[in-house]
Amino acid sequence: MARASNLTMCSFCGKSHAEVKKLIAGPGVYICDGCINVCRGILEKELNEDEDEAPRHFSVPKPKELYDQLNHHVIGQDHAKKVLSVAVHNHYKRIQQFSAPKSGGKRSRFSEYQDV
Repeated sequence: MARASNLTMCSFCGKSHAEVKKLIAGPGVYICDGCINVCRGILEKELNEDEDEAPRHFSVPKPKELYDQLNHHVIGQDHAKKVLSVAVHNHYKRIQQFSAPKSGGKRSRFSEYQDV
């Protein structure tokens, strides 16, 4: 912690103001440029790991493929299978559209529906 005297120290590593290039003050705490660089490295590593865990692009099955899969499990009810396969296809397309990164600046995922 920073001492009450005129000597300011980094609250994280304990180096004095004279030992570091820059010491940034917060409410009752200080952090040096070295500790900021360490924190930045940690954050970059964690953000890269999060990007690696992000869902990959997936292909949306066509309604006919979904219908054929339903035929293996459901006997009859052709209209219900048709409606369900189209609904599932549209649902996957919507998920794919909203999870795709937008290029050209920040946009709300619902910005295309503002006039509705």
